[in-house]
Amino acid sequence: MKNKAAEISIHAWESDGILLERYAYTSGSVEPLLRHSHEEYQFGLSFNCQGKYHYRGAYYSIPPGSLSVIHSGEIHAPSDRTYLAAPAHFAMMHINPKWVQKVADEMAEKPVSLPFFSTAFLTDTKLNHLFLALQTVANQSTSKLEQDIALGDFLSYLVQHYVSNSSFVHPLKSAHASVMVAREYLHAHYTDDISLESLAAIAELSRFHFCRVFRQTLGVSPNVYQTQLRIAQAKKLLIQGIPVSKIAEMTGFYDQSHFGWHFKRQVGVTPRRYVSKIAITS
Repeated sequence: MKNKAAEISIHAWESDGILLERYAYTSGSVEPLLRHSHEEYQFGLSFNCQGKYHYRGAYYSIPPGSLSVIHSGEIHAPSDRTYLAAPAHFAMMHINPKWVQKVADEMAEKPVSLPFFSTAFLTDTKLNHLFLALQTVANQSTSKLEQDIALGDFLSYLVQHYVSNSSFVHPLKSAHASVMVAREYLHAHYTDDISLESLAAIAELSRFHFCRVFRQTLGVSPNVYQTQLRIAQAKKLLIQGIPVSKIAEMTGFYDQSHFGWHFKRQVGVTPRRYVSKIAITS
């Protein structure tokens, strides 16, 4: 049965120079891809199979659970195998260098050279968690702020710990007043689909510095704080008897499913269950 071609399913999400993909292969024959290069950085995480790349003149075996790294503009070729004995599942990310450059500039608080990664793969549980969190957020109906935070968390950790051509970490400056300005804006505009860039501009800080001092000051990220404000208002509306179907739109959630997921995550029960509990105890 080695002549039977592997079946491939792909889920993809793209926005402004960022392409996220999830691949699922059945066992079967596959066609090797040709050597190529692209402007984007490429990152890949295999869940259950060993990857293999020809990159920088050598073959690299990428263990499952490690994040492969292909630098912007460099020639590479994936595995030359022609048959998969078992199913293979992995996630990929192609990202325009402008995003990596922007994070590095903000971390250094000045323009710096394009971040360079000297290794072909990274084995880091936290990095994997941030990579998968970005994949999850992008493939759900989430706010612009939540997507921006997930991207920033992944890139800032990657740059801070694994860029080999510079040091980007600077002491954290106090910016309590700036955080309070942003906090008050979120209170007044919690239903808006505000971007991280816009919120940082309101605080008059770089995105990276703003995220760090916001977490330090308030204990949570800006997107989590915004969601908490939305859920607090939703509870008031539920108590007033407003239908669940209307509350998602009134509080800034993408849809009723998105609202219900966040509500249960923070409150412990679904919105309808919350209403039923109120009815029992009142």
